[in-house]
Amino acid sequence: MVGSVPLNLILSLVFGMGQVAVGAWLAWHSLQSERRPRWRAALLIAVGLWFIVSGVIELFVSGMETSQRLTGVPAAGVFALWRSRADAALFALSAALALGLVAYALIYPLMKRVRMASGAEDVAAGEDAAREGEQGR
Repeated sequence: MVGSVPLNLILSLVFGMGQVAVGAWLAWHSLQSERRPRWRAALLIAVGLWFIVSGVIELFVSGMETSQRLTGVPAAGVFALWRSRADAALFALSAALALGLVAYALIYPLMKRVRMASGAEDVAAGEDAAREGEQGR
């Protein structure tokens, strides 16, 4: 039916805008906060990015459906094609974010150990320099 937009489609557009706004706030706030542990900030950033992309895809699909209902364009076949592409993109992004979080969870303890070891070496080097200074007196 061309010419009318149902309430659920309008709510879908509003929901998409809300997802983008909340996701952007969550990602930005997670980057700005120094109080959180790094792993929690990484998780919140990933969730925020997922909200942003999910909201953009929701806006894209709902916008196409709105256009189809108001003007009859795009055709049903084109709409189905782009809707499936949008779903595939969201699935691929979800998988990439999940794999990224798993990789971060596996690599973070190693990075922490390396940082602690290099910090211990810096402390040892400082102690050696202090001893040499005392011996030279």
